[in-house]
Amino acid sequence: MKDSVTTEAAFTLRRSPYSYLHLCVKYASASIATKRMDSLDEITARAYLNSALQQFLGLTGTAIPIDILKVHRQNVCIRVPREDEDAVAAALSQWSNAAAGLSLQIQARGTWLGMVAKKGTCGTKLWTLEP
Repeated sequence: MKDSVTTEAAFTLRRSPYSYLHLCVKYASASIATKRMDSLDEITARAYLNSALQQFLGLTGTAIPIDILKVHRQNVCIRVPREDEDAVAAALSQWSNAAAGLSLQIQARGTWLGMVAKKGTCGTKLWTLEP
């Protein structure tokens, strides 16, 4: 009889250098939402993010590198350095644009994109292959 040899493999999940945030643009009224539902794109999302960071942290806030991973309808998924996560979250949660009648709401945040993408999606599926 042969002896069965089992091998074990181990790996370590290191701390991610990034944090992920799933944001949702909230409109002040339903009439504004119907007019602006399809107008959110990467450039507009970047302008909202920069405005929030500049208003809360000044020039230092605009220097925080933010990667926009996906924009879909009113959903935005971003990646920021882990050490800047708290500052970005604070800036985004207090920001609103009264002239446009909108604000940003954090739906989910964390260090693993899969968990952030799985949580709330403002009524739509953010990560899907469906058109």
